Amino acid sequence: MQIAKTTTLINKITAILSPIIKRLFPEINKETTAYKEISMNIVANILGLGNAATPLGLKAMRTLQKENPKKDTLTNSMAMFIIINTASIQLIPTTVIAIRTSLGSTNPTSIIIPVWIATILAAIAGITAAKILMKKY
Repeated sequence: MQIAKTTTLINKITAILSPIIKRLFPEINKETTAYKEISMNIVANILGLGNAATPLGLKAMRTLQKENPKKDTLTNSMAMFIIINTASIQLIPTTVIAIRTSLGSTNPTSIIIPVWIATILAAIAGITAAKILMKKY
């Protein structure tokens, strides 16, 4: 993540994702710490950097909880963030590829397209359900 920060890759990907993040988290102002932490987490997940994404996600959730007026109830943003993290859309699923390589797979990258399909469908289903339930409750 530090290398990606230094090369401005994160800023470029965040700028591309900004319209999507804004729609997913309409309650969060783009200038807040929570927005930046959520963006960093999503970028880390997209790049397949699970070990970097986890601490970023925990930090973002802590920040969201600090801003939460009802400490015993998830906000819509918190629920959406959990859904996005669970779906974990990845361009390059590095962890799975590394595991397949270590176990002697002859084509460890053959799972990339199925991973894209599965994570995109999971994200669409989760986001759709969340948006419907957010309107209802």
